[in-house]
Amino acid sequence: MKKSNPLLLCGLLFAILLNGCSASSPQNTTTSSASEAKSSEAQESKGKGESSQAAETTAAADPSEIVTKAEKEADALVYKNDSGKTVVKHAYGETVMPENPQRIVSIKVEDLMLALDVPMVACRDFDDFYLHQQLAALNIGKITVDEEANTINYEEIMSYKPDLIVIRDSFDKSIYEELSKIAPTFALHLQDSRSSLLVLGRALGRGEDASKRLQQFQDTVMDARQRLSSVDGTVSMLRVMKKEIRLYPYSKNDMSAFLYADLGLKPDPMVVAYDTADNLAISLETLPDLKTDYIFLVAGYGSLGSEDDAAAKKRYEEMTADPLWKTIPAVQNGHVYDVEARLWVAHGLLAEEMKIADVLKALQK
Repeated sequence: MKKSNPLLLCGLLFAILLNGCSASSPQNTTTSSASEAKSSEAQESKGKGESSQAAETTAAADPSEIVTKAEKEADALVYKNDSGKTVVKHAYGETVMPENPQRIVSIKVEDLMLALDVPMVACRDFDDFYLHQQLAALNIGKITVDEEANTINYEEIMSYKPDLIVIRDSFDKSIYEELSKIAPTFALHLQDSRSSLLVLGRALGRGEDASKRLQQFQDTVMDARQRLSSVDGTVSMLRVMKKEIRLYPYSKNDMSAFLYADLGLKPDPMVVAYDTADNLAISLETLPDLKTDYIFLVAGYGSLGSEDDAAAKKRYEEMTADPLWKTIPAVQNGHVYDVEARLWVAHGLLAEEMKIADVLKALQK
C-alpha cells in the first residue's frame, strides 16, 4: 500500500475549508444587510409608529381583574375584631364602627354615599358642586368647608349630632382627630373609587349592595368601551390652571387614566411619555409636539367664582388664541371638547359615570 502524501492531504484540507468559508460569506452578508434594512426601516417609521406603540401600551384593563383587585383591597381594609365589631383601616388609623349608624355626616365623600344610597343628615355641598342638585333634592344639611385652607366648621357638624362621620383622606390628621372627638370617624381614598365603594359598603354592613353597585358601574364601562371601539385616533386631556397648562398622563393620574384603562382609548405618544414625568406642566412652545386627534380640555378648578378659577380662564383664552395652539391636529379638525372642571377634577363613581357620558357624547360615531 502506498503511503499518503502529507502535503497533498494538507492541500486538500485547506481547499475544503476555503470553499466552506466562501459558501458562508454570502449568507452572512445577506443577514447583515437584512438587519441594516430593518434598522433603517425602523428609524424611518419611528414617527408613524409611536402612536400605534402608545396604543398597544395601553390595553384596556380586564373588568374581572379590576373587580377582583378592588375586592382584595377592601378585604385588607375592613375586618372583624375579637369582639365581633367591624373595624376599618384608613389613612389616619383604625376606626371601630358603631352599630347601625343613623345620623351620618359626609365630608367630601358625597359621591360614594349617593352611589350607595346611604342616608346623610349633613354633608359638604355648594352651588357649583356637580352633585348639588341631587343633594338639594334630598334636603340634606350643609357643612361649610374652607376649600382654600381645607378646614371644617366643627360647630356645624356638632349641631347635627352625628353618630358617624365619613371623610376623604385629603385632610390633615389633626382634623380627623378633632372630628373623632365628635363621633367615630373614618376616611376613604377617593382616587380608587372602586375599592372605596366596597370599603364603605362593608363598613356599613351593606357589602352586597356595594358589590352590586360596582358591577353596575363595570357594566357601564364595558358598554361605553364597546361603543367607543371604532374611535380612530389618539386622545389627550389638558387642564389649564392659574399658573400652568397640564398634560395628563395615561396611567399615573386617576383623572385621565379612565380614558385609557377603562374606555380603551388610544393615548398620544406625548401622553405616554408624561407617564414618567415629575411635572405635568406643558409650555406653549411644546404644543406643536402634541399630535393628538382629540382633546378633552378642562379650564380651572371647579369653583366658578374663585380668583384662581378666573385666572385659569384668562390663561385658557390666551392659550386658545395662540398660533401654536392651532398647530395641533385636534384643534385644526374641530375635535377639542371643553368639559366642566367641577366634574372632571372630581373623584368618585358618579363622577366617573358622568365623565363617561361626556366622552360618549363627544366621540361616539
